[in-house]
Formats: sequence, structure tokens, C-alpha cells
Amino acid sequence: MSLALREGVEAFAPAKINLTLRAGRVRADGYHPLDSLVVFADWGDTLIAALGEGLTLTLEGETAGALEDETHNLALKAAWALRAAAGQRELGAQLTLIKRLPVAAGLGGGSSDAAAALRALSALWDLDFSLRQLAEIGSAIGADVPVCVHARAARMSGIGETVTPLAAWPSLPALILHPGAALPTRDVFTAFDAGHPAALEPAALPAAGGLDAALRVLEASGNDLEAPARRLRPVIGEALALLRDMPGARLARMSGSGASCFAIFETLDAARQCAGLIQRARPDWTAAPVTLGGAA
Repeated sequence: MSLALREGVEAFAPAKINLTLRAGRVRADGYHPLDSLVVFADWGDTLIAALGEGLTLTLEGETAGALEDETHNLALKAAWALRAAAGQRELGAQLTLIKRLPVAAGLGGGSSDAAAALRALSALWDLDFSLRQLAEIGSAIGADVPVCVHARAARMSGIGETVTPLAAWPSLPALILHPGAALPTRDVFTAFDAGHPAALEPAALPAAGGLDAALRVLEASGNDLEAPARRLRPVIGEALALLRDMPGARLARMSGSGASCFAIFETLDAARQCAGLIQRARPDWTAAPVTLGGAA
């Protein structure tokens, strides 16, 4: 996922899609147990790490403005955490984060940025950390960071710290649709808790070899946060209705805690055509045709 450059290291931070997301009753420590089938798109942010004094972060890109007032960016937190884990306080880097993903959109953008920083800086600083070790470091930054470090089709469970890569899962043509509404994850879980959810029961590890088998797996589950998120942001229901009306859409669902939604298609061309239709109808929304990567 990282590419060594003459002036540093570049790492891709892909959008994270929760194809399914089951959540249980909040624990005594305030966290919710989760069980989620997670995949990653070929659309995302880019992080560039170059050697420098101290640890600095520069934001660029079309959605960077939404983060200008953020004092604790997760990518910078990841840099601090990795340096501490390495026990080498003299390590320094200049980070440049090129933002393309919408912010607070349920696409794991901040977590994916943090994971990209861990991978890029591990290479830049020539540290001997495995992906598993980087994921463990990332777990202290955010619940979604460990799965983003692996950045492949996986089951995420526990509170996010347990990542099981899938042995069999296909790449899927899809369309990601963000209806322009920011939705903090904390607010969605508060609304979810108001419904007095039950304890989370364990489920079998998902597996599929092709599109139809994958759809059967997805149809047997769902996203437990979709209903509370729709109550908070009714525009999510509008986005889902629009996706379900698109020609060739096989399944439409909200991702993560929202507000982004996705639809699975037979082909990427069909997803591209529908993205064009949606952008003409709703130019203020973001419609991205993507391929959701499968098992490596």
C-alpha cells in the first residue's frame, strides 16, 4: 500500500465501506461491540511523508477545508504514536495529506489517513514493524484504524481491534453516494442506544466467491446504525431511495455511521452511468463509481 519516492513515501488511504455492520449494547467502558464486513474502495486520500524536523502536517485537496480547525488530526496522532512505539524521539517527518474523501461521512477517512501515516512512516523511518504491530499501535488511535492498516476485505469485531482477513470475497463494482450531510459517529451511537439494543450474538465468518454469493451474504445482514442515522439525517433515506431506483443496482445500504451510502452493481460501467445520472440530478452530492476490493 506504500510506494517509496525519492523525496519520501506515499501511501494511499482508501475509503472504508461497511458492507454489513452489527452493533450490540454499549459496554461498561462506553464502547460498543461490533461485527462488520469491511472492504476498501479504489478512491481515497493520499498521504506523503518526507523526513523533517519534528512532526508537522499540511492539508491539501478538495475537502481539506473541513479539517482546517481540527487540532488533533488522526494522521498526526498516528505519527506521534508510532514514534513513541519505536522509542526514538528524534524521528521527524513532514506529512502532507491530500484530502478527497468527504469528512464525517461514514467512510473511515480519518482512520484510513491514520493507517496510511503508520504505513508510510514505518517505511520512511525504516522501522521493522509488521502490519499486525502497526494495527496494534493504531488501536490506540481509533477503533477503525486496525482494519484500515490491513486495507483489505476483512471481518472487524470486538470494538474494532480484532481483524480477520477474508479468505474468499470478490471485488465488487459499486457507487458511493454522499448526500452532503456531516454526521458525527457519537450522535448516531447515542440515538442507537436510545433504542435499548440487545447484546451482540456471534455470527459465522462471511465468505463468497462471486457477486451473487456475496449478495446473498449481504442480504442476510444489514447495518444496525442505519435506522438511527436516518432519523438524525432524513437525507440518508433520500440517498438510499435514489440508489435503489438506479438501473442495475442490486443492493443499496448506508455505510458505517453514515451519511454515505453505497450500491452494488453488476458492472463498473453501470455504476459510472448511474453516477452521471445522480450528479446531474443532485450536483451538490458526491457520487463516486468505485471497485470495492476483495480478498487478496
